[in-house]
Amino acid sequence: MKNPMKLVGLIALATSTTLSSVSATPTAHDFSARYEENLYPRNPHHHRRQPLPIDFTQRDANAHPNSNAARDAKADGGPLSPEDTQILRRALSKREFTLVNEDEVLKSYDYIIAGGGLAGLVLASRLSENSEKSVLVLEAGLSGDEVKDRIDSPAGAYYQSIVGSDYDWKHVTENQPNLNNRDISWPRGKILGGSTAMNAMYLVRPSRTELDSWSNLLTSAQDSTSFPSSATSLWTWDSLFAGMRKSENFTAPSPEPWALGGSFPYSVANHGSGGPMSLSYPEVMFSIVGNWTTALARAGIPALQEPNGGVTLGGFITPSSINPTNLTRSYSRSAYIDSLPPRSNLHILAEATVTKVGFSERVRSDANELIANTVEFARESGGTRYVVGVEREVILAGGPLGSPKILLHSGVGPVDVLEQVGIDVVSELPGVGQHLQDHLTAGIVWESRVETAGDVRQSGTDFSSSREFLSFINDAVAFVNMTLLFDGNNASVSAFQTEIRTALSNITSTSSDGTTTNTMIPTTSLEVVEGYKATYELTATTFYENSAQIEMLMSVISPGVISIQSALQHPYSRGRVYINSTNPFDPIVIDPQYFSHPADRTIMRQGVKLVRQVGVALGNLLGDETTPGSAIQTDDEIDNWLTRSGANTQYHPAGSCAMLPKKWGGVVDGKMKVYGVANVRVVDSSVFPYEFAAHLASVTFGIAEVMSGVVANESFQVPSQARVDDNSLGPQGSGAPSVRSSVSTLGVMLLAGLVGMYGVL
Repeated sequence: MKNPMKLVGLIALATSTTLSSVSATPTAHDFSARYEENLYPRNPHHHRRQPLPIDFTQRDANAHPNSNAARDAKADGGPLSPEDTQILRRALSKREFTLVNEDEVLKSYDYIIAGGGLAGLVLASRLSENSEKSVLVLEAGLSGDEVKDRIDSPAGAYYQSIVGSDYDWKHVTENQPNLNNRDISWPRGKILGGSTAMNAMYLVRPSRTELDSWSNLLTSAQDSTSFPSSATSLWTWDSLFAGMRKSENFTAPSPEPWALGGSFPYSVANHGSGGPMSLSYPEVMFSIVGNWTTALARAGIPALQEPNGGVTLGGFITPSSINPTNLTRSYSRSAYIDSLPPRSNLHILAEATVTKVGFSERVRSDANELIANTVEFARESGGTRYVVGVEREVILAGGPLGSPKILLHSGVGPVDVLEQVGIDVVSELPGVGQHLQDHLTAGIVWESRVETAGDVRQSGTDFSSSREFLSFINDAVAFVNMTLLFDGNNASVSAFQTEIRTALSNITSTSSDGTTTNTMIPTTSLEVVEGYKATYELTATTFYENSAQIEMLMSVISPGVISIQSALQHPYSRGRVYINSTNPFDPIVIDPQYFSHPADRTIMRQGVKLVRQVGVALGNLLGDETTPGSAIQTDDEIDNWLTRSGANTQYHPAGSCAMLPKKWGGVVDGKMKVYGVANVRVVDSSVFPYEFAAHLASVTFGIAEVMSGVVANESFQVPSQARVDDNSLGPQGSGAPSVRSSVSTLGVMLLAGLVGMYGVL
């Protein structure tokens, strides 16, 4: 760039503000400067992705001949570079905002998305590409503007985490009898961007076997109505691989950190280019990361040469959702919303909890299904309830806790749960909240004899606060199968499989009245039990040897220590979520029933043993084991440690609105439509019928991309006779402000003063 001040002048002209230095208490002007710096920095590899050149310099010089920018342009003697053009184009476009407040919400929208997290913002971005369709996103959490720096910094996930803050739901499970009656914290993002604004940013896909098995499982149910081939073909490796790659813009690692990391394998072909979400690697690496795959090989675990391409087994260094141009977190908000051009047909409302979905009492669909015609939301318990009309579809994207909660408060779910709290049953659906699964993990900790990221952070040097250092996050992983877990003892592998499969026949007994007892599944529904049996058999056969059972993750972010986790990937235990109150602002009840199946503890124990072998292979890089300590050696001792304190969540819940046949306790069909409802879908990780040996963000981006196309092409049109009258829409109660009636009424609104110039939501 020939003249940096030329671009600064033009951006100042575009935003009508001065780009002053950021003060200790940032103003809206400061936020604008920071926004431009953080989201649209100079790309050191700019030649890879050049935008089409547009001569903004001449246009703006003509429009404002006396401006500093015009004089700079004249002195410079030429148009802006393509990179500066792109920055300016986006700066100019930021004058129209999509964040609204309650009083600016329209009476109705084509699509209402409940949840502004990962999937919700992908859908919002894609569906609003059609300017003729209006989209409203209702997000219960805050916008996140006030903690942008903490979110943007990749290492902020460790050193300045928003976990435990007002941007976290701060969920806690019920006491777990098989974990020494402990309750387990389940942090989830209560913020635009959801948990992608707070997670550890790993990018690890499921395997081809796992995804193709999803499609095959649905086909095996022989339910062509809910799962025609046009639906089951969506949930294959080929389809979801395309969806995952569509979301991505991959950048190879920089040479120096790559070399320090052991010149680890990666595959450009296995990732997308030009998608909204950036993928790359830290600009700083630590020497022990370079020893990871070598140590794994000594322990019998081969390096994976082409990660994220359909094979998961092996050790590798994962890419992370990092924007390499400015070393910031790339998450659903920054990737899919902040980068959009002006869209007056997209409105996003933060601090808006969806309290229920309303259904027409006058008319049903041609298939005799309920028709959703309203969505109700409020800012707080006891606050004004707002009602918005639905013209096409409602999409629940609240995740495995939020989506079933909305269904239950809307009267859709198991009869026993709804009747217990006094909510009228609108549609009986036993599977809502069932099939809950999670990855459990346990970390082995050693003293470190080499420098860790935690040591650098603790040093307090300038480097410890640099953008380069703060791009470093943990990314060394390995996935292993049963053979490795049992140290190559095929007889033990076979005997354990027989034990697991035999246990299936003892899971339930059915009494004469049709109810089940002595079950590890928290339900009396025979349909849910059948779904468990189907996914159990798949886990105990197809996944048993052909899929990863344990993930190992090395962590170097604490001072003086190094840890390696053993994380269960295909749990046999199943839990549930449910409500115990009619107040939608009360927390949902979470009971994952950890270790209710004893096989899960056995698999984790074997994982702990293998992790220790990797520790031995790392040699003199590690000192003494501090957790659980060398005194814990026998199977019983390891099991007791896992139960007492060692086992905790890996933060990957799934399954509570499972895509399974209704006869198997499913909640959604092959196109994620809720059974019995014509125009409500669930699109998030709650639809996965079983856990994947993966981190769930990538595949959730994939399903959101796939479903964006499905919804855009096949959405339901609410008939006029099913819609409610205007008096029933908007804020309900005396003294309620008026509501706008169309997207065009909103026009081009400049809400910069309300939301901060730096954050287009």
